[in-house]
Amino acid sequence: MAAGRLSKYGLPLFFLLAFAITWSTQIPAFVGARNRGEQLSNEANFRHLGDLLRGTLDPDFAPFVLLFSFSFGPTLAGIIVTALVKGREGLRSLFARTVKYRIPLRWILIILLIPLVHSSASLAVGYVLSGFQPVRFSFLVPVSLLLPFLVYLIIFTGLAEELGWRGYALPELQARYSAERASWILGILWGLWHIPGNLFLAYLRGDLTVLLAVLMILALTFGVVGWTIVLTWIYNNTTSLFWIILLHGYGAMVQSYLVLSSNNYMAPVAYGILPWVLAAYVLKQYGAETLARPATVEPASS
Repeated sequence: MAAGRLSKYGLPLFFLLAFAITWSTQIPAFVGARNRGEQLSNEANFRHLGDLLRGTLDPDFAPFVLLFSFSFGPTLAGIIVTALVKGREGLRSLFARTVKYRIPLRWILIILLIPLVHSSASLAVGYVLSGFQPVRFSFLVPVSLLLPFLVYLIIFTGLAEELGWRGYALPELQARYSAERASWILGILWGLWHIPGNLFLAYLRGDLTVLLAVLMILALTFGVVGWTIVLTWIYNNTTSLFWIILLHGYGAMVQSYLVLSSNNYMAPVAYGILPWVLAAYVLKQYGAETLARPATVEPASS
């Protein structure tokens, strides 16, 4: 089938592949890990890979660690569908945006500050909502390993996902819809993509109830959309996947140290809600149609 005829199926094919590749690797990994009494998360898997490199990881557990680590579903789907629908020119555009590191200093500062402000504000709100209970940090990854952990997260979260979400899907969606509506569609699907690490994991632990499933689905859809709007705003004003990949990993690192390690159960709740404050602001300032100043949004190539 010619690329032109394939183009109308590009987005459905992308999302199908992104889900299929990830879920077909992560679900068996979660089952295998659960059966062995082990955990698979960003922090746990960072430790597991360290054990693997040192030769101290149980060889029978190693396949599950590698399955979870290399479930690069969105990025693989983005590359495959770009190659099928857009050919060499599309791949050149995708990879050019992936290595585009030169952007205005203002945007670099915004990218570096947002995760710090986001996590710090979440911690402060959690502190208030928990009745001013003292925050006692128990770091999931030692601070001495901060830099290796950051590199791990940039590769295994940012690089693993963003050539798909913002590299392929967002420009395609924005060729059809406004930036806000495109962000809603992408955010909901991006949120549901996380089901194995949330609903399925809770099911394996025996913790899943109807109420918990409903709350998790709301968090994975509505909650993720706010952050997606923020990322659309940054991408549309920089057209740099390089910095989006960096932000993805860097943001996950800051969240791990400030929010997930805080032992404050309300901080993660605030973390999911607070992006909507910035999302509402940028929608008002930049406009829902493009979320960008004129002539900065890169349209999807035909």
